[in-house]
Amino acid sequence: MADLLRSGRRRGHVRGHVVAQRAYALQPVRSRAVCIGVWVLVCIACMAAGAAAMRGHVRADVSADPPCVAPAAHDALQDALARAQLALKQEAASRASVQKSADALTVEVRRLQAQVLFLQGQSRSHR
Repeated sequence: MADLLRSGRRRGHVRGHVVAQRAYALQPVRSRAVCIGVWVLVCIACMAAGAAAMRGHVRADVSADPPCVAPAAHDALQDALARAQLALKQEAASRASVQKSADALTVEVRRLQAQVLFLQGQSRSHR
């Protein structure tokens, strides 16, 4: 104990404290078996999550696009639908024609109004 309190510097002593002369190495906190077990559990969890995602993706594709098969018994309905679509197309064409002629007549009316205003201005200037 007396050697530890001396202030002199000898091998292994620094100002009254003993310095260890052996080498230190880090020791793992967990055993190697625990580390491998945790790694295996993480891998299994990732594979399960991937499988669940794939299953959900496949189900979403199947439910998004149901097969649409038209039964042959609806021929009368298809004919009525075709007639209604044709009637709508004809009405749209006739409305476009009427709108075109209305636009042309509006232009003509504005031109004639401008001429009337001009002629009225000319007749007032001669009075």
